[in-house]
Amino acid sequence: MYALYISIYVFIAIAAAIALVLGVFTASRGVERFGSKGVMMVYLWLMMLAPTLRIMTAPREYLTEADATLAGYTAISGPVTWALRLSTVAIVSVAGVVMLMALIRRQKLSGGTFLAVGLGAVFTTMLTSAGLGAKPAFIHQSLYTVLMLATLLVMPRIAPEQVAIQAKRVLAFLMIGSLVLAVVQPSHYVQTGYVGIIPGFHYRLHGLAPHANSLAPLALLYLILAYWVRGKNPWHFLGVVSAAAVLVLSQSKTIWLTALLIVFVIVVTRVSRQFGQELRSARIGWGTITTLGAYLGAGLMLLWMFSGEAGRVFHALMADSDVSTLTGRTDIWRVTLDTWRKSPWFGYGPNLWDLDFRIRHHGALAAWHAHNQFLQALGEAGIVGLAGMLTYLAALVYYAVRFAGPTRGVTLALLLLILSRTMTEVPIRFSVLLDATFFVHAVVFAVLVMLARQASAAGQASVEGQAAAATAIKPAQLPQLT
Repeated sequence: MYALYISIYVFIAIAAAIALVLGVFTASRGVERFGSKGVMMVYLWLMMLAPTLRIMTAPREYLTEADATLAGYTAISGPVTWALRLSTVAIVSVAGVVMLMALIRRQKLSGGTFLAVGLGAVFTTMLTSAGLGAKPAFIHQSLYTVLMLATLLVMPRIAPEQVAIQAKRVLAFLMIGSLVLAVVQPSHYVQTGYVGIIPGFHYRLHGLAPHANSLAPLALLYLILAYWVRGKNPWHFLGVVSAAAVLVLSQSKTIWLTALLIVFVIVVTRVSRQFGQELRSARIGWGTITTLGAYLGAGLMLLWMFSGEAGRVFHALMADSDVSTLTGRTDIWRVTLDTWRKSPWFGYGPNLWDLDFRIRHHGALAAWHAHNQFLQALGEAGIVGLAGMLTYLAALVYYAVRFAGPTRGVTLALLLLILSRTMTEVPIRFSVLLDATFFVHAVVFAVLVMLARQASAAGQASVEGQAAAATAIKPAQLPQLT
């Protein structure tokens, strides 16, 4: 019997090795045939398809405190489990092949150096937290996310707009699918009895996401990308309408406020450029008129803020735990800070706020993280981790500001989509690959990387052109002395 067990284990090991070799071979052929566009397509689709299947097949329960918990995170059926595993293996295989090909070609960074430094800083803090934290642990999923993002720095460059196009296709599928399933099976995808700020409307769409607060950022991301890369086919229009409907039906007040801020930033970016041109040409156009109107609107808004009506609106917004008094979050923050003080330099470790931690600290079972990006980094990886996260965020801010003009404010909008959630959520996490939050993070990272690499390539081409022009000019012949 013992020999039988050994034979089975040896057979499984050999089969796994063969499957790995075949997988890498298939991934390498795919990368060679479809190029960077195909790689981006694999990344984005697989990041969302398997989690979507999990949501469709797992039970969902809506709790009394206007929150939704997806039990499918722990109760996943066998086929869905394998779908998640195969999606992860596919992404990691493709990323590994891309990185190996870059090493063989001795590919050097051509743009996005600050992002590479930020990503390296975060990866270093992962290692220090895993090895030197109060509770050392190794989470292999963190390697997958870093590897995938690193390949975007070294794989053959694609246009930033191509990233937006590929992401829009995935997001359109999620938006339209959420609305269709809400009609077909409302009990699973729509929460009833929800009290929001829309009068008489007591429904909240959770759709093909674990929670409405995860679905709303995806809808806003689609609208941002659709503003940047505008299609001329009916699918583009259908996607915009669907995303706008999902944004409203999800009733996420934080994202609503973020959307208003994004609209303001985009308008200011476009008007400032136009206003500057009109000032230089000494003429009055729509930029000047809009600027003066904005000043007038700001003055009226300031007067309104001191009125009783503003107080009533503010009270309505704060009535929901989505934006509000942060009920429960302050306790989570306190526990996180107390835990950090026990290991200030390297933090608790990667398992901060896992199930075991929550049980031992009597935390809410739904608290998967510290509900604050900076406290999560501090508690998980200590002062070193916070420094690494700040470096990474600084890189995102730098490139978002740098390319705000050429993209008509889109990079600032993408940055705000992440930064607006840092105080009450953790929008930047590297421990989960197949996740809606990481999808948003990966799209923002990819857009900024490709913009940086495009700018670097354009600068290099300009330098080479000037050098070629200089060498083409022949010096004048000097008269010979006799």
